[in-house]
Amino acid sequence: MVNIVPQPKSIRFTGQWFAFDGFSNMPCFLAQTFSIPKGCWTIEKIDKKGCGISIEDGKIKIWGDQNIAYATIIQLLMQRKDALPEVVIEEDFCFPFRGYHLDIARGGVPSVSTFKDILNWLFLLKYNYFAIYLEDLFSWQKYPQIGSTRGRLLQEELKEIIEHGRKLGIEVLPSVELAGHMEQILMLPEFSKYSEWHLPREGCLDLSDNEARGFAYELLEEVLEFFPSKYIHIGGDETWALGRGKSLDKTWTFQGPMLYEYHYRNMIEMVEKYGKIPIVWGDMVTGMYLRSSERKIWESILKSDIWDRVIIANWDYSAQTKEFFLNKIESFGSQRQDKQIVCPGLSNWGRFYPDFHCAIENLKNFIGAAVHKKLPGFFITAWGDDGEECLFSYLKPLLLAGMELAEGSGQWEQKWISLSGEDGNVLRVRKAFGRAEITNNIKHLLFADYWYYRMSESDKTNIKQVFEEVTQESSKVNLPEDLWFIRQVLRVCLKRLEGNITTSDLLELANAYARLWLAERKSEGLEIVEGKFWSAAGRVDLSIR
Repeated sequence: MVNIVPQPKSIRFTGQWFAFDGFSNMPCFLAQTFSIPKGCWTIEKIDKKGCGISIEDGKIKIWGDQNIAYATIIQLLMQRKDALPEVVIEEDFCFPFRGYHLDIARGGVPSVSTFKDILNWLFLLKYNYFAIYLEDLFSWQKYPQIGSTRGRLLQEELKEIIEHGRKLGIEVLPSVELAGHMEQILMLPEFSKYSEWHLPREGCLDLSDNEARGFAYELLEEVLEFFPSKYIHIGGDETWALGRGKSLDKTWTFQGPMLYEYHYRNMIEMVEKYGKIPIVWGDMVTGMYLRSSERKIWESILKSDIWDRVIIANWDYSAQTKEFFLNKIESFGSQRQDKQIVCPGLSNWGRFYPDFHCAIENLKNFIGAAVHKKLPGFFITAWGDDGEECLFSYLKPLLLAGMELAEGSGQWEQKWISLSGEDGNVLRVRKAFGRAEITNNIKHLLFADYWYYRMSESDKTNIKQVFEEVTQESSKVNLPEDLWFIRQVLRVCLKRLEGNITTSDLLELANAYARLWLAERKSEGLEIVEGKFWSAAGRVDLSIR
């Protein structure tokens, strides 16, 4: 069997395999990155319509997009290192824009080596864009205090990440926030004066203030000058406080939509002056997540011609139907569908492990609607709300599933087994850990929070039954360390439900989690998650609810 992600347009496999000893002319960077040996085999680039590869004894012919061809070759070698199949593979893609958008601002900044590992995986799966959601974690030269205690990415680190992506044919682009979600900046004493709300942790910039807007434009200009990418994501989501604070105090007239449109017009023009293409979140342009009365007010700015000059990032992370997402795409108007990308999510935020059911349904139906509407692309998003407890390693199978659902047959499970080298039992455990009853209740049980004490006894009984079932199933399987940790978490959660949890249970989990975090991330932010374990352990020790 030959497994390729995503499922190609056609595969013609004779059933014969040829002994493989290495390539004489594989590009050095790819050979080194993916540990491909030197040998007698050759790769020949030919001029042919479309994109694909053909393999005969000792030679591979490739045509079309070379990055896709090389990714396919490496996928084959990951499945069998000593042989290559006699095969002709032709590939075709619905979406020219195939992106992954990763939040690093809510708790865990990947190390450079982890960034490279993510980029390697994206290359293999044939993504071509990678956005880093920064908030305050870009190293602004004019304002070095921003993000200085939070593990921000140094410019030297970013250059290395960008260059690694370039060599893989992946454009690394910034995703910044310069209207809302600025709490980490606005809570710094010298910048709190720019906050719309009187409590800066709300995170919204006072766009009625010329100095505050000028500050945002200074931040944007440095990012524009630094990143070589064609695209730049200039944010704009969830600015719900805009027009309700200091700006309202000045006129006693709600001007949120007007201020938003004016501010974004200025930033879009800045981006265009640098020869780049702006991407903007779409929710505030239609007011789609506001109450109906407020939505009508915000919808007024949808008519502005400025949105015709951007890529609209249409986000929704729910497990809704394809029809629901078709309506959401249409809400921006038929004339904007050629400049709209859909942004499903991996349901990893606020959790130690992603909700697989919600993520898969969201990916399948939202991207399926994008295929139906012939949109130019997608951005699969991973967020880190509440400390970003979910390890990046847990997201790899969902990234594969996302590409297979977008561009292939949708049958991703066997392909994950082929590329990861895991057996089916481990994958079954991965999916079992991703059951909503588990992912949505782990934190309540571990930390005995407000919601834990509001659970009915029947709810606890039902949850206990699921946890016992999955723990028993997983105990029969030899798991990698990150999945072993989740199994240990389930065991401690069961002890909570049984009333015999101990301080050492929680502290042992804290130590195990710290090892996993530090294996893929900088240390900054770990204290947020570790503090939850230690606080819960202290309450157990003191017999406090």
